[in-house]
Amino acid sequence: MPTLNLFTNVPVDTVVASDILRDATKAVAKIIGKPESYVMILLNGGVPIEFAGTEEPAAYGELISIGGLGPSVNGKLSSTIAEILQTKLYIDSSRFYIKFYDVQVNCCFVRC
Repeated sequence: MPTLNLFTNVPVDTVVASDILRDATKAVAKIIGKPESYVMILLNGGVPIEFAGTEEPAAYGELISIGGLGPSVNGKLSSTIAEILQTKLYIDSSRFYIKFYDVQVNCCFVRC
């Protein structure tokens, strides 16, 4: 179950949040190669963030997946999510970091 947790200091209204959630879900599913029904996106707007000494619009993300990640995939995911945040929240890609976790199969994730 790929999970993308996004944090930004930009306040996010409901309509924009829905657009970001939809676009990010499609992107993660397509790039990792897993069904959209397995993808979870969390969007946390209005979080206090200072990056590079300023509080200008910025974002941080963590993507956790059981398999499907690697240098090529991570690069595509990073640029695609950065593009979504640039388009919807006007966050410059130079002010976005994403951390990737490829979880080993012996870990326990339970989908109810």
